[in-house]
Amino acid sequence: MKNPTLRRVLVVTTVVGATLGGGIAVAAWTSSGSGTAGAKAGTAAAPTATALLASAFTSGLLYPGGPAGDAKIVVNNPNPYPVKVTSIVANGTPTGSGGTGTCTTTGVAWVAQSPATGNSVPANGNTTLTLSGAVTLSAASDDGCQGALFAIPVTVTVSS
Repeated sequence: MKNPTLRRVLVVTTVVGATLGGGIAVAAWTSSGSGTAGAKAGTAAAPTATALLASAFTSGLLYPGGPAGDAKIVVNNPNPYPVKVTSIVANGTPTGSGGTGTCTTTGVAWVAQSPATGNSVPANGNTTLTLSGAVTLSAASDDGCQGALFAIPVTVTVSS
């Protein structure tokens, strides 16, 4: 190159270009920012419980003053994760239907239950539990309760 002015312009342009290019590269490696990450907790849905059909009972029928009988219950878990049953307690007055007559005074009593560890209910599923010795029938039961199917309101508590 014979033109010194052109030579200076090329040198200055090369130096400026290298400096700017290096600055951009460094800025890309050292860039940072700040913000906020978001997450939301789900809400646990309450389990529900339903009685089995009368045809599911094959033994352990109740009679006044007799031994405690079994109760069968289906625990439904509407949650997207499995749960374990931690307690089942009575929460209302038992009713009877389908007996030989009027069954106003059922005489049915709930015996406190502590389900065995491991009664798990799958996510979005259900489990049938047989609670041995969970109910009794007193001599106060109406004669019309013979052959009746009893509905015993319960509260089921679960944990994840």
